[in-house]
Parts: sequence; C-alpha cells; structure tokens
Amino acid sequence: MWKPANNIEWQSEALCAQPGNNHYRDWFFSKDPKQKYDAKNLCYECPVRAQCLQWALEHRQIWGTWGGKDESEIRRALSVSYKGEEIKRRRYPHCPYCSARPSKLETSSQEIPGGGRWTVAKIVTCTVCGFSWRSRTSVNAIESYKQERIDKSEKRARIREKKALKLEKKRLAKKLKKQQSKQ
Repeated sequence: MWKPANNIEWQSEALCAQPGNNHYRDWFFSKDPKQKYDAKNLCYECPVRAQCLQWALEHRQIWGTWGGKDESEIRRALSVSYKGEEIKRRRYPHCPYCSARPSKLETSSQEIPGGGRWTVAKIVTCTVCGFSWRSRTSVNAIESYKQERIDKSEKRARIREKKALKLEKKRLAKKLKKQQSKQ
C-alpha cells in the first residue's frame, strides 16, 4: 500500500548521512562513472534505500543518485526528459527498485484528503517487490505500454484470422478442383 513520501526522518538513518561517509557525499552528484558506481553501491547497502528512492521519484529529483539509481534511471522511471518534461521513451519504465519489467507494474489512483488542487494521486506499484510511488507521468507510460500490448495482441489475432481464412479458401479451392476433375 502506497503512503506519501512527505516524511524525511529516514534521512538520518541513511548511510550517506553517517559521519564516516562524508567523503562519499560529492559522489552522489558526480559525472565520473566510477564515483557514481561507488555511490550506488553505498545505496544498495543502505537500510532506507526504498524510502530514499520513493522520495526522489515523488519529488522529481532528476539530478544525482538517489536510492541506488542515477539521474538517467530516475528520469526513465518517471518518463521525463532532463528538463523534467513528460516524454514518450522508446523503452517503457521498469520498477526502479527491483528492475521488474513494465508488465509487472500496476497502476491505481488514491484519494488524498485535503490534497488541494491535486486530490487524486496516481500510483505505480510493482507486483514483484511491492515498491510503489506516486507519479502521473509513470502511470501514463505504464498505461500506454499496456494499451500498446493490447493493440499488438489484437493485430496478431487479426493476422492469424486472415491467414486461417486464406488457408481455408485454398483448401476449399483444392477440394472443388478435385471434384471437378472427377466429373
């Protein structure tokens, strides 16, 4: 069940916030691949990785490494550009926590009491790991993925029907030709 990521008390438990890891802090916003890799490895050992990643997704933190994902992976999960604008990508988003395929992601809506202008939250939930996050752009991408799958399935069914009709016509034509040659 999704709960909004408004509380940031988890940050004090994060490995990156511990005094012994001060030298890692700049690595979370580094462009150097080795430093990014080391920052991600620290995240994968962190006890609050899920809360960090959810917070980053729900607050559209599209720069830096959060919850073990760098900016490009977070933007892919949110289906946004480097400017934060919604875009259609070639690849649909996977679960940012466990990397489950888009077919394993479910979408839902949840009322937000006292939500002001936005009274309904659009939620994505992974059926593999249970990770969930609020994101209208991610929901749009997942629903687009599911509609595309339905359209492809229907197209394949129509093609199979056409092939079956062609084969039936050929079979009937052969049968008719045999009958005519017997007469």
